Amino acid sequence: MRTKFWRFAYKEEALTAILASSSLVFPDLSRWPQAKNCSEEAIICDLRVGHFVLLANFNSTAETGTVRGVGKIESIENSTPKVQWKKPVPSWVLNPDPRGGVAQWNKEGVFCFDVNPAKRYKLDALTKKLFPEN
Repeated sequence: MRTKFWRFAYKEEALTAILASSSLVFPDLSRWPQAKNCSEEAIICDLRVGHFVLLANFNSTAETGTVRGVGKIESIENSTPKVQWKKPVPSWVLNPDPRGGVAQWNKEGVFCFDVNPAKRYKLDALTKKLFPEN
């Protein structure tokens, strides 16, 4: 079962610009030819207002994902998501399960977290701290 939490890989040198924008910036999806989420259009169709985007790159040596930006989808108009970005301080370090999660991080530049990993990473609590409800 899928959640409202998405992982988007990003270019390190683009992080500051992404966080200063209100745009959803896609990684070069051709870098992950085996990915399930291989088109921007299909991904946008699955995104909803209130979903969270974790800008997270994967360190294959340490087998960890580091989240350096978190965005909340505020609206989607004409297939263009508007995002409110925040920077978690300190960065969040996620440890995917070696029995399947590591492979997904390696194979997919964009993916929606399943329920169990999202619970294990405490993504609901972490995003509520960054984006408290008014």
